Amino acid sequence: MNRLARQFGLGIVGSFMLMPAWAQDLQTVLLVSIDALHPAALQADGAPNLESLKRPGQFTLEGRSVNPPQTLIAHTAMLTGLSPEQGGKQDNNWQPGEPRVAHETLLDFAKKQGFETGYFYAKPKLGYLITPSISSHALARDDGVERAQAFLREPGQRFVFLHLSGLDEAGPDSGWLSKDYLDELRYIDRSLAPLLTDVRQRGTYLIVVTSDHAGHERLHGTSHPEDFKLPLLVQASWPLPGIVQDQFSIVRVRPMVQNAMAQLNGETKN
Repeated sequence: MNRLARQFGLGIVGSFMLMPAWAQDLQTVLLVSIDALHPAALQADGAPNLESLKRPGQFTLEGRSVNPPQTLIAHTAMLTGLSPEQGGKQDNNWQPGEPRVAHETLLDFAKKQGFETGYFYAKPKLGYLITPSISSHALARDDGVERAQAFLREPGQRFVFLHLSGLDEAGPDSGWLSKDYLDELRYIDRSLAPLLTDVRQRGTYLIVVTSDHAGHERLHGTSHPEDFKLPLLVQASWPLPGIVQDQFSIVRVRPMVQNAMAQLNGETKN
């Protein structure tokens, strides 16, 4: 083999060795909504696993919910990208047997991209967001993490939405950012650790953690500025520059996740 051929061959091999992770298909997307999480509660000593998403990763503690900042209205905005004024959910109520969401959701998008989709939620009213595109769903008050782990044990591309409750009770009972509230966050943080590990071990991944709203004193869902606050943490197999913006609105979760999924699949950004 002549020198030029050897150099060409080595160049080909080297290019494959240096190919970034996005050359592999995106395997796992995990979107976690921790109900009633105040951004100020995210500290390394109290929530180390959530803190680990910041570096490497991107985050903002200045996200904003919809008006009014209430659970079902906010989650509908999160998954559809539509505020109440744009045709999203305008009230915070839903009962089994009533009509469900009529707009396409982020899970519908993921299904069209070839992902099996899991939807595990801790409040019955979030059943409003179940659509035919969801492969597996369950009202999971106490075992949402375990259900998500079981769903991810199956091979193939998987998209999981996981809603976790607890802070939404600790806040009204003891006060936002109270000792009991922070203790509940520590419990949630510990429970998420094995799930985060599972996601990272499945191959190319995207992890997004956010919330629907915060609160102040023992109140939430009001016009108080603290009630609108929410964090956004994003970690992926490799950096996604500029994917998170300060002053982030909850209605931007869906387009942001879709953009990140496209980048992680090596597609051209729209």
